[in-house]
Amino acid sequence: MDLAFLKKVNLFKELTQQELKIVASYIKIKKFKKDEIIISENELGDEMFILYQGEVEISKKMSMIDDQEKIDKTFVRLNSEKADYFGEVGILGQQNRTANCRAKTDGTLYCLRHKDFLKIAKENPQIGMKIMMEIALKLAGHLEKTNRDVLKLTTALIYALKE
Repeated sequence: MDLAFLKKVNLFKELTQQELKIVASYIKIKKFKKDEIIISENELGDEMFILYQGEVEISKKMSMIDDQEKIDKTFVRLNSEKADYFGEVGILGQQNRTANCRAKTDGTLYCLRHKDFLKIAKENPQIGMKIMMEIALKLAGHLEKTNRDVLKLTTALIYALKE
C-alpha cells in the first residue's frame, strides 16, 4: 500500500502516519480495465474508491425530452495524478449510486468498504471523525454547486418563458 500516495488524498490529509497505517490495513486493491463499468447509477453500493492509477469518467443518465432517449452526460473526469476519491457515500452504508463510473484506461483503485470503515471508526473514533468531516465538506461543496446550478437554470427558464 502506497502510504505517501494516500497522504495526498484529501480524505486522509488530517490523519497522522500511524492513523494512515490503520486505515491502509483495511483498504483493498482492485484492478480495472479500460471501458469497465466501476459503478452503475441506481445500483446499491457500500464502498468508496480512491483512484490510485489510471483515469475514470463520472457520468449521469440524462433524458432527452423530445424522444425520451437516455444518454450518458459526462460531468467529471478523474485521474490518479490528482489523488481523487469517489463513491464516498458508499461507506455510509448500502446506498443507491448517484452516477455511473467507467474506466477510460486500465488502472488500479483502492477500495474501502462500509463495514471496514465502521470497524476503524469504532476502534479509533478520531480517525472516523476526521474522515467523516472530509466527506461532509466534500458533500457540502457538491450541494453548494448544485444550488448555484439550480438557481442559474431557474433564472434561464424564467427569461426563456418571458419571451
